[in-house]
Amino acid sequence: MNLYKQIEYNGYHINIYYNDDARSPREAYDNLGTLYTAHRRYRPEKEFDDHFDIDKFFEGHIGNFRESFLKEYIALPVYLYDHGGITVSTSPFSCPWDSGFFGIIAVPLDKVRREYGWKNITAERRKRIEGYLQEEIRTLDNYYAGEVFGYCITPESDDDNELDSCWGFYGTDCLEELEAECRHIIDGLNKTAA
Repeated sequence: MNLYKQIEYNGYHINIYYNDDARSPREAYDNLGTLYTAHRRYRPEKEFDDHFDIDKFFEGHIGNFRESFLKEYIALPVYLYDHGGITVSTSPFSCPWDSGFFGIIAVPLDKVRREYGWKNITAERRKRIEGYLQEEIRTLDNYYAGEVFGYCITPESDDDNELDSCWGFYGTDCLEELEAECRHIIDGLNKTAA
């Protein structure tokens, strides 16, 4: 385990580690969207060409979905940058040599209606679902970038004595909340010991 950060708090260590054994969030969680990829090496979920004809749902250029497609799906294009590591985004990258179209993340409107109990998909609701899909891609990007963490709480005097641990925190944005939760756990341990 590679230590990311160690925090001393009230007689305990909060050891935050890189989660080197993390599972892809496309496998580890129930996701609203399905990722359809058109890349020969990276296929985290479904093969794009097995499900879609690129000319039937993009109009003009990649990223401009046809109206007929958007009547059945909420979707975002996904782009990949591959140079010494990979990163993914719902926006294109500026490097034309090492980046390009990766696929789409999409959810059928029928599934959205069932999941949320909505009869109608308004523009506001569509934007909200697009935000959820972007977050799923951001989480996948954290996984590809190796930004997945876990923690172990130990007494300051014995880092081998693990009192509590949890793994599978994707992205550095969650670390502040993770630290706060660990402090809360330690406060509970101190109350129990008193």
